[in-house]
Amino acid sequence: MSLGPLFDFSVSASEAARDHAIATVARNAGTAFMEQAKAVILERLSGTECLAEEMRRVCEDAGVVPHHHNAWGSLTNQLVRAGVLIDTGRLGKSTSLRSHARRQPIWRVR
Repeated sequence: MSLGPLFDFSVSASEAARDHAIATVARNAGTAFMEQAKAVILERLSGTECLAEEMRRVCEDAGVVPHHHNAWGSLTNQLVRAGVLIDTGRLGKSTSLRSHARRQPIWRVR
């Protein structure tokens, strides 16, 4: 008996799809954006705890912006994988108006 498409879930397939999308966005953003953003974040936020929106803010203030807004998520993912960002296990409220006070992870920048 099939339970239908609502029950067709797979964590591994979801993670694979996520990783593929992140890799596509990162490729389109180019290595220059990723490296410039990483340098700005390490220079200005090293040793602090912050939300991803604060990383975005300091990058934009430094003139480092991606080709598409989805690249910010890809950047965060790459920085986590590189050990630059450590998940504190805590959440904070976004202050960006577009985010509507959504709860986000608080990251520790090494």
